[in-house]
Parts: sequence; C-alpha cells; structure tokens
Amino acid sequence: MAINLPKLTKQQQQFLVVGVLAAGALGFVYIKYFWLPTSARIDAARTTIEKLSKDIQTAKNTAARKPKLLEELSMLNQAALEAEKRLPRTKSVPDILVTLQTLAKKYDVSLSNFTPQGTRAQTYYIELVYPVSIRGTCHNVGKFLASIAIEERLYNVSNVNLANADEKGIMTVTFVLTSYQYKG
Repeated sequence: MAINLPKLTKQQQQFLVVGVLAAGALGFVYIKYFWLPTSARIDAARTTIEKLSKDIQTAKNTAARKPKLLEELSMLNQAALEAEKRLPRTKSVPDILVTLQTLAKKYDVSLSNFTPQGTRAQTYYIELVYPVSIRGTCHNVGKFLASIAIEERLYNVSNVNLANADEKGIMTVTFVLTSYQYKG
C-alpha cells in the first residue's frame, strides 16, 4: 500500500516551506529567549532554595543547642567567679589585712607586724609577699595558721619561726605569708 500524497502547487510548496521555516524560527526563538533563560532561573532558584534550606537547618540546630550552650556559659561564668575569689585580679592589701585581723581575733592571736613587701611575677600569676609576726599560745597559733590555709583566697605560709614561749605560754611566731594575684 502506497500512500497517495496530493500534488502541491508551487505556491502551496512555498507556503509549506515558509510555514516550516516560521515554525523552526518560532521554536528557536522560544527555546533561546524563553525556555533556556527560564530554565536557568529555575536552576538558580533551586540552588538558592537548597542553600537556604541548609542554612535554615543549621540555624535550627544552633537554636536547639542554645539552651544547653547558655547553661554551659552560666556554669563557666560561675566557675570563673569562684576562681577569681581564690585568685583575684587585684592586689587588695586591705582585704588581706582584714582577713588576717578577723582570723587573729577569732583565734585569740595578736597580729603584731604585717609588712607588704615586693612581688614576684610568675607565668600566670603574681606572688605578693608579706612578712607577718603574731603572738599567741601554741594551740591558738596553730588554729590561726590552719584557718589561713582553708581560706577561700589562696595563701601560702612559709618560713615559720617559733620563739620560745614566755611564762604565760605566749609565743611570738614570724612567717612569710604569700598571696596570689591573677596576672591576666
């Protein structure tokens, strides 16, 4: 079976060629100026959406961690405050003297000499040296020195010299009190 196609006139053939060329030109213009730019914009929008989705997920993860991070920050701030009580940032000789006077009064020891001396810089802290003389009974002096050791602020007692007690049992004790200051 052969297909019988009608014979086209010259004018019909020209219209057919012009129609095919016009359809091809319209197709080219459609693809070049509409399809490809729109497709590029869609791809760019898709990429932007994916990036924003990742950013949103990251933000959600960070937001979910925020309470834990705030709690950890609060704990670290509290620890820093506690550490600063033990190793203050300032010299504060009056605070040290008040502490010694309070402990001396509590343990019935008289503070007879407190002389601020020089400082020794270390890597992370500064040592503040104070020669001290006290008078009291052996037990009271021992309690006084023990109470210095358990103070909140860091102290070190060194070079303890005990003099013989008098007839009332009172002795003079000299020692070097070292206090510490944070260097940062």
